[in-house]
Amino acid sequence: MKITNREIVKIFNGIRTIEEKKLPVKLGFAINKNVKAMRGIAEAYDAERKKILDKYGQKDEDGQLEISGDEYVLTDKKAYAAEMNELLGIESELQVHTVTIDDISRCDEDKFDALTPGELEILEFMIEE
Repeated sequence: MKITNREIVKIFNGIRTIEEKKLPVKLGFAINKNVKAMRGIAEAYDAERKKILDKYGQKDEDGQLEISGDEYVLTDKKAYAAEMNELLGIESELQVHTVTIDDISRCDEDKFDALTPGELEILEFMIEE
């Protein structure tokens, strides 16, 4: 399946809490396999993101990126946003290990941790229809 960097960032930002839950073996295996398959794409994305930030980030006298509040200070916000949007839109081919809705439904059993609607949205890419 084709997946964009934007989707991978969303998955990686939300998957950590899911990985910590008690899940059925088949679901846990599929999540781990998919995370490992995405890791290379995520690392390539992050390396390019850092280059873009280095290009547009304002640096202090020590050459360190300046931060104001919780954001980097940018020299050209519009150009930075354009390059980041281009990077986030890039598609990669990903071999996805899928599960069924029945596999997901097993999380409702007492011995497993239930999934929230937000967590289900994160896993949507790997659920067979």
